Amino acid sequence: MPFCKQACHYCDFHFSTNLRKKQDMVSALQKELLLRKDELKNEEVQTIYFGGGTPSVLEIGEINEIIKSVDENYRVIEHPEITMEANPDDLSIKKIKELSDSPINRLSIGIQSFFDQDLKLMNRAHDAKEADLCLNEAKKYFDNISIDLIYGIPGMTNARWEENINKALSYELPHISSYALTVEPKTALKVFID
Repeated sequence: MPFCKQACHYCDFHFSTNLRKKQDMVSALQKELLLRKDELKNEEVQTIYFGGGTPSVLEIGEINEIIKSVDENYRVIEHPEITMEANPDDLSIKKIKELSDSPINRLSIGIQSFFDQDLKLMNRAHDAKEADLCLNEAKKYFDNISIDLIYGIPGMTNARWEENINKALSYELPHISSYALTVEPKTALKVFID
């Protein structure tokens, strides 16, 4: 889902911060699901993954429309894993509750760091406190949560990275993904550090 509230300084992906075309994108996805339904033949769909950009900018109705299109056009197992990538700033208490009442049963949350100085450098839309509140609230409604962390951020020491890992482990989540920051040409971060 190629939409984001704002551009992270390290991002080199195609996305738009203009959400006006969001419903058009949902409709296009539904059409593509229909057009490509014969490609899987008789295989069963075991997982559905909403990736980004930031799919948590979708409304619950839009999420349900896409899942309905998958159900109508493919053989889906009885209890598929349905994951949504999300950012902490999108996961209000209301949104978490709505997602828990939807078919979404796994959250992949882009925490990236538990330190405000890292988050500001990367131009993330959330802060460390919001990350903590989001995870504590999400754990009330979801058993299956993964988080993303980034290491190699300019100015990040090994000690701060270790603190990030220890903080992540304290939530007792089933999965943590760690990514090395790659500073791509023509990104805001590249301009900033040069």
